[in-house]
Amino acid sequence: ASGDDFFDRLSELEDMWRYLEGNHVSLTGPRRLGKSSLLKRLGEQAEEKGVFARMIDVEGLDTAVAFVAAINAGYPDESLKHHMQSAAGKIGSWLKVVRKVDIKLLGSIEVQPLPDRGWGNDAQKLESRLTDLPVLLLVDEFSVFLEKLIARDLRKAELLLGWLRRWRMSDTSCRFVFSGSVGINALLERHHLTTWLNDCPEFQLGPFRPKVARGMLIELARRDGWSLSDDSACYLCDKTGWLSPFYLNLLLDESMKAARDRLLESDETDGDLCNNDIDDGYDRLLASRSRFIHWYKRLQRDLADSSIAFSLALLRHVAKADTLLTRKQLLARLAKQEADPQKRAEQLSDSLAYLEEHGYLGQTADLKITFLSFLLRDYWRRNHAD
Repeated sequence: ASGDDFFDRLSELEDMWRYLEGNHVSLTGPRRLGKSSLLKRLGEQAEEKGVFARMIDVEGLDTAVAFVAAINAGYPDESLKHHMQSAAGKIGSWLKVVRKVDIKLLGSIEVQPLPDRGWGNDAQKLESRLTDLPVLLLVDEFSVFLEKLIARDLRKAELLLGWLRRWRMSDTSCRFVFSGSVGINALLERHHLTTWLNDCPEFQLGPFRPKVARGMLIELARRDGWSLSDDSACYLCDKTGWLSPFYLNLLLDESMKAARDRLLESDETDGDLCNNDIDDGYDRLLASRSRFIHWYKRLQRDLADSSIAFSLALLRHVAKADTLLTRKQLLARLAKQEADPQKRAEQLSDSLAYLEEHGYLGQTADLKITFLSFLLRDYWRRNHAD
């Protein structure tokens, strides 16, 4: 979402800019919460602050060469020169505000030298071009790229992370924001690489607050010619469960289609969106397997064969249970998947970590396991819980 389609996140944006005055930032959160939209809005606001920003999506990359090339391409000299000329006054304001990063941590780990050919040489040139400029590097889906790079070549992943860390810890005016649906810190911890990003405070994006979610729904419905009361907006939020902008918009869109069909089949002419329309929209979404099948296929694509069956069984038990389950109850139900109690507990921890990072499951305040999205839960219950 960008422009008028971007709603709220005012406190999040304010906090992000405050963090960026003295730090680089790691932006995390499950899928479908609007991290990319937040990065886009940061980029839109950057110009007002005299900062040159570009969002670089690295999800499809899996090599250090491609990563450096993508950053290079996003910040061409000609564009930077034009920015410096057109935003001269604002640039001075940014440089007065920005605080240099504390370089004391640099000596806490040994940074290996970069390769003297190929991407190492290009990386050093990129660093020298951008380090003193008011530049914001918005690196989207960094954790997805990093996961693939680690699987491909752990040594090169460590060298790339080491170079990025040394660059960030230097006396620099540019700032990085790394985003990822996969928890970046959890990924680094699994591969014993946590020291390479410990200088970036983690900023975790959460779902919308109820008042904001209702306001967005009412405004979006109005733009399409519908009147949505606050009570019906609240009903739609309750049906959705997790107040992710993606799921809220998905249900609203289908509810408006249901309302349109209702008017076409009757003599009614009002433009009120009612609770029955929301119920009909919800049922229509669940009847369309294509809307959610990628959530199932992603597990087959991303997980090792040894983990797929366990994770599918875990999701099946959570989906079909009449009440929310505790970790202890899940361990008992998963005994058929793994007889050894210790191995079963380890597998459950690993599966929960993955499924929480990717927006499938979450924990309530009393530590019970639940689907984040009621739509995804009911789809899973209908299609994959037998």
